[in-house]
Amino acid sequence: MNLDIQYFAEEPSNEAGAQVKTEGTEQNKEKTYTKDEVSEIVQTRLNRALKEQEEKIQAAKDEATKLAKMNAEQKRSYELEQATKRANEAEAKLAAIEMQNTARKMLAESGLTLSDEQLALVVTDDAETTKAKVDDLLAFARNVREQTLDEMMTGKTPKDKGSAKSITVNKSFEEMSMQEIAQLKKDNPEQFKSLMGGI
Repeated sequence: MNLDIQYFAEEPSNEAGAQVKTEGTEQNKEKTYTKDEVSEIVQTRLNRALKEQEEKIQAAKDEATKLAKMNAEQKRSYELEQATKRANEAEAKLAAIEMQNTARKMLAESGLTLSDEQLALVVTDDAETTKAKVDDLLAFARNVREQTLDEMMTGKTPKDKGSAKSITVNKSFEEMSMQEIAQLKKDNPEQFKSLMGGI
């Protein structure tokens, strides 16, 4: 229920108050449509949609007519163009597979194995760019390995109770595990230095 609050208020003393009252009532009016106006709007939109659909159908018919009118020479030219396009796409795929295999071999030689999804991050269309990315990845892997080794060397080694292995001078440094190297550094720093070459 709409109440006209101005009805209960004091009479406006000047023209501004009266103007405010008339503006408020004009804003409350809504546009109403008759049945004929609604039918006309619907029919206009329907005609526009039908016209657009007819234009699409006519374009498809024109293309079909154009293909039908092509002579044998034009058809061969069109087919040759399509075959060339497919051949180029196949060559690009083959080059990508070869580039991926080459990158995989380069990484495997350095002891790094990647899945196809991970390898896709490194492989590009250009051989030089792919090689640069592979080199960057290998440098990153070396840094991670070095950091991990440094952390293991400086960390505390847990005590192995029960089957304590004694490290002998006869055992070469390359045959030792990381745990044995860390234990040797902790237990016998002199022997560790001698095995490391005095470092």
